[in-house]
Parts: sequence; C-alpha cells; structure tokens
Amino acid sequence: RRSRTWATVVIDARFVPVLRDQFGRHCHADGELDDGRTRVRLGAPTPLDVARNLAGWGAMIEVVEPRSVQAELARIGAELAGRYTVRRQTARTGISPVSST
Repeated sequence: RRSRTWATVVIDARFVPVLRDQFGRHCHADGELDDGRTRVRLGAPTPLDVARNLAGWGAMIEVVEPRSVQAELARIGAELAGRYTVRRQTARTGISPVSST
C-alpha cells in the first residue's frame, strides 16, 4: 500500500538510523535542530499505522503533526494505561504486582 499519511516527528539525531530501518523509504530526515534533535517525515498508509509504529518509542519521539497521528497515539496510550493500571489489575485478578526494586 502507498503511504497516504505523512507525519513530522522530532527525535534525538542518534536514533534517526533506527527510524530509517523501521520505516525504510518512508523515512526522510529534514535536518537537525539546535537542540540536537532531528526533524523527520515518516509515512504509512493510515494515521493508525504511523501511530502503531511510533507507540513503542514513548517520550523519546515527539509527533509534531498531523493531529490524527497524535490522536491515535493518545488513544493507544490511554488503552494501555487502562489495561495496566495497578489498581485495576489488582481488582481484576486479586494479585498485586510486586515491585522489582
């Protein structure tokens, strides 16, 4: 499928090669910013596809635009937070997660 959704993201310059591996020809660096991060354009068929590929990056990546990708990331994050919230997990399973400190 052709990339119909393009997102602009900002990420630490040292991670741009990893994004290139992940997105292939749908990854274009637009230049380094003053703070050492790089602006990158990423493409995928839908906003959800872009968000799914970026969700694992967490706070290491900032989606500048479009709003549709930001909204999908927020939805994924809320879904995961709801699933893995300690209070909810304990109530559902009766098992309290143990800290590994």
